Amino acid sequence: MKNAENYYGIEFSNSDLVKQAPEFRETTKQYPRFDVQPMAPASGISYFEFGLVRSQQGGDQTILAGDFSTGSTNHGGSYLFVYAWQVGYGNPNNATMNGLSKSAALREARCGSNLHRCQAGETVTGWLYGWDFTGQSAGQVKASANSVASPFGYWSDSLYIN
Repeated sequence: MKNAENYYGIEFSNSDLVKQAPEFRETTKQYPRFDVQPMAPASGISYFEFGLVRSQQGGDQTILAGDFSTGSTNHGGSYLFVYAWQVGYGNPNNATMNGLSKSAALREARCGSNLHRCQAGETVTGWLYGWDFTGQSAGQVKASANSVASPFGYWSDSLYIN
């Protein structure tokens, strides 16, 4: 059963995926491909891309808009977390890596144009999703989401992790 202490079958507040989630999207390292209105409710999805790969051996690697792979960074080790940023309202689909399909273990509302963690009274403008692919070390990861408000549509991203 889902509640504040047990979310998607894991000890949510104590899980490594949640503890290690990025605080905000580093806007200086992304291309400004969307227009966020922080004082208005989020519309349908206008941006969906992988933003961070975190692993024991590779550490944190920020993924820039348009990156197709993690390059020469070796992302092996005891854990592998992949995070995606979404601006607007939508429902994420399962992500796949090497044929392994997983639902997002982290679904966190975000606010403002830099998608920071929301404070009381702020309007949600997007979401941070996180998938735990621990046990995988290299391969193609794909994720997608369906917009639930205008503009309706299907958004996806893929990334090769070394």
